[in-house]
Amino acid sequence: MAETIGGAATDATTGLAEMGTNITMPRLPEKKFRVRGLTATVWKSSSPDGTAYYNVQLDRSYKDKDNNWKKTNSLKENDIPKAMVLLQKAYEYVIEQSPSLALN
Repeated sequence: MAETIGGAATDATTGLAEMGTNITMPRLPEKKFRVRGLTATVWKSSSPDGTAYYNVQLDRSYKDKDNNWKKTNSLKENDIPKAMVLLQKAYEYVIEQSPSLALN
């Protein structure tokens, strides 16, 4: 998912925005937590009524046989305790941003 920026532009996009061109910028994560090849990424979104909500994505990075970096959401048994810590930190972050979520 990406955000579209029209009218208000920054340095590299000024000319295009002035011509009325919409520029699609990649959406950036709200926060990332990492430990030894595992990453918990917190994404902030808005519902149609404008209410903010958060999603957490858990990935494991590894190198394939050709030494290229890849990502997967499959965990090895020794990744589970690390994933639990990352998910706890992500949850704490989300609750700090929106305390009303702790009540749900």
